[in-house]
Order: sequence, then C-alpha cells, then structure tokens
Amino acid sequence: MYSMEVLNALLALLLSCGISVLLGYFYIKLSRMFNLSQPINPDVPRSHLQKVGTPTAGGIFFIIGITISVLVFGDLSHPYTFIPLITMVAFAVVGFIDDVTKLVRKESIGLRTSRKLAMQILVAALILWLQSRISGLQSTVISHPWIPSLTWDIGLWYPIAFLLYMVTFINAVNITDGLDGLATQVAFGPLFLLAIIAGLFGSGLHFTLVQDSINSGGMHVLVILAASLGGLLGFLWYNGPKAQVFMGDTGSHAIGAVLAISALLMKVELIALVASVVYIVECLSSFLQIVAIRVFKRKIFAMAPLHHHFEKKGVAEGKIVTRLQIISVVASVLAGVFFIIKYL
Repeated sequence: MYSMEVLNALLALLLSCGISVLLGYFYIKLSRMFNLSQPINPDVPRSHLQKVGTPTAGGIFFIIGITISVLVFGDLSHPYTFIPLITMVAFAVVGFIDDVTKLVRKESIGLRTSRKLAMQILVAALILWLQSRISGLQSTVISHPWIPSLTWDIGLWYPIAFLLYMVTFINAVNITDGLDGLATQVAFGPLFLLAIIAGLFGSGLHFTLVQDSINSGGMHVLVILAASLGGLLGFLWYNGPKAQVFMGDTGSHAIGAVLAISALLMKVELIALVASVVYIVECLSSFLQIVAIRVFKRKIFAMAPLHHHFEKKGVAEGKIVTRLQIISVVASVLAGVFFIIKYL
C-alpha cells in the first residue's frame, strides 16, 4: 500500500511537469499575441529593461498542472488533500486579481497593499475556519524545531499565529519573485524537504510527538507536494534565465500557500521556516527598508528586497539566483537535520 502511494506521488510529479511544459508553450504564445506582458518597475536595476514584453501570470499553467495531477492521483475525500488544494487555488485567485490589475493599469504595482493584505487575511481566515471544522486538525501546539520534548500550546493565540504564518509565507515568496528563476528555484529545497517529511509521516513509522491524523495523512500531503515540485519544474523550463514568462503574483501566492499550509497541517511550522530562510530574509529586508526610510529617513540597503541590493552592488543576476538557491538547499538540509533530531 505504501509503495502504491509513493508511486502515485511520483506519477503526480511527472504528470504535473508534463502538463506545465505543454500548457506553458501555448500560454506564452497567447500572452505575446495579446500583449499580456509584465510592466517593469522603473526603480529596478537598468538591466531589467531587457525584460520588457515578458508575459506574466504564468503561475496559471503550473497551477493547472498541479490541480489536474492531484485530481488524478490524490484522494479528494481526505482533508490533507483538499485543504492544501483549496488553499493553493484560493490564494492564486488573489494573486491573479493583482496581476490583472497591473495589466489593466499597465503599471508595476497592482492592488493597493492594504487591499491585497485584507484579501490575503480573509482567505487565510476561511482556510482556518475550514480546518477547524474537521476533527483532528484543531491542535494549537507549536513544537520547537529540534528539542524533542519542548512544545508550546498557544491556545487562543493559535488563530492569530495561523493567519500571520500564512500571510507571511505568501508575501515572502511574492517579494522574492524578482529575478529570473529565483522564487522557483528557491522553492525546491523547502518543498522537497516537506515531501520527505510527509512521506515519513505516512510510512508507518511511529512518531510520538505528532497526532495520529498527521501520521495517516502524510501521504496525502505528499501527493500535492510532489505535484507542486513537478509543476515548478515544468515552469522553470520557461522561467530560467532569460525568462520567457514570469509567474506573477498568481504563481508566488500559490507557492507560498502550498508551503505554509503543508507545514501547518503536519505541525512542522518552525522547521519549514528554517528551510525557507531565503524567503524570510528577503521579506525581512523589505520590511526593514520601509521602517528605516519612514522612521530614520535613510536606507539600509541600496534597494530592497535583498536580491536587488546585490544587483545594485554589481553582482550578476544569474550569480545571485544560484547563490540563493544554494543557501536554500543548505537551509533545507539543516532543517532536515532538525527534523531527525526532533522526531526520529
């Protein structure tokens, strides 16, 4: 039975990748035909001017690939399948609205920050409500990343922590999506780690620190994580330097949603944060820059987020992407070490 579930996950990865590559080809052709290109922020480094005319909202085709794969190989009757799928699609819709707003206005900024944040919080609240309606998914315990016996039951604070966690991940991935292939390649490490964790939870091993529902639901999360890896591999076929398409907010919201909800369902929230350190640091750099400008009237970085700072300092775009991907892989391995110390 376990081998069949692993096979389903691998087939989901392959199908998602194939669909994404196929749909991506037609999506790019149609986007160019109708001039659905990403408006370029005039403040970014001058090298970005060569990206004028690149189609955006490419997240649509890898989301379709992921969704079809999960429908074929996943068990939609199980909450560990349909909750992540609903979460991904719901947040992708928020991102799509932002992308469409940019295209209509022909500006690099779409929805107002307050409106987009309000929509993100609303969607996260709906997911929290959906999760709360299902027995066995209501744990308010947060575990220390590596100390086996240390946990915190945050009780009534859990809903706030849930919303903050979801919204932070969504925006962290969104902010990181600024260089060709960056957000995509950084995602592989955390997604692969979470897929391994999901497979271990569903393997029949006994984990004393997690609920039985997590152990039994691990293989269902594995399918959507495997499909996500496949979809992003297909997307990278067109998104690697020089990018033929950008994922847009549609794609970045979807990636952030899958990462966040998978970690929340499997109760490895802090381990996932360690694996996603590149996303978190990128988000933090933008936040610190805003605070520094508004409070101290000066900049910390030449330009935020951090990848643009390095560009301004003369580091080549490809080198920035490669180095941040390496950091992401190393962070994911470190998080994996923490997981082993914690649970095995």
